[in-house]
Amino acid sequence: RDDATSFFNEMAKTVRRATPTEAHKSVAHLRAAGRLLRNYTLNVDNLDALVDSQAIYPRRCDTSGTVLTKLPKRGDVVQLHGNVLETVCETCSTIATLAYPPPPNLSAPCSACGACDSVRHRIMLYDEKAEEAVLGAGVGSTMMRQLAEDAKSADVVAFVGLSFEQSASVEYYRKVRRAAIPGATRLLVVNPDGGLAASNVASATSFDTGVEYVDVTADEFLAHLLNKDVNLSMLDNDAQR
Repeated sequence: RDDATSFFNEMAKTVRRATPTEAHKSVAHLRAAGRLLRNYTLNVDNLDALVDSQAIYPRRCDTSGTVLTKLPKRGDVVQLHGNVLETVCETCSTIATLAYPPPPNLSAPCSACGACDSVRHRIMLYDEKAEEAVLGAGVGSTMMRQLAEDAKSADVVAFVGLSFEQSASVEYYRKVRRAAIPGATRLLVVNPDGGLAASNVASATSFDTGVEYVDVTADEFLAHLLNKDVNLSMLDNDAQR
């Protein structure tokens, strides 16, 4: 646990120096245009909040630090794995902003409930089962239900920048494929190395047909959506398979 705390502290320092990319800005523009149903992210850098701090889910009450369990709004960025700039108490689920500079360890008692050795970075680790304690009571299940509903109603679901080398991303892919309505929801995998993504999808799941692989970067893809729609004809023919 001390090793994880040290690692995430260094990550937090790096994140504080980072700035949003063109892809983050494009997502915000799509949201402002009313064209984004929701953006589900596995990133924990919270850079989306620098573009639009009001579009982050889950939200928390600033006075009590408890998570507000209302459903995400249209256009929200849903942080599936948490936020490296926040801490959470595994005993009472109170969320707080990580101090800066980060303390060398998080052994201080929780300011809300007084529990010792219970505060950690609010990040879901791969294959971790304690999502309720990390994300907030009821938040993880709410995210998954909403993801399935969105897969049914969206015109397009785009998996952007994923190689599907991690088990979590494969599980999200499976959930979307099971929920999506064939012929109604268009499924895209956007990755400059589309061959790697396609290979990993095929080896990890039987749901590898009916998917379009687009071999471009996230910046290129999202910039195209801003200027066009989900018709990808302007992209190189070799990029769409």
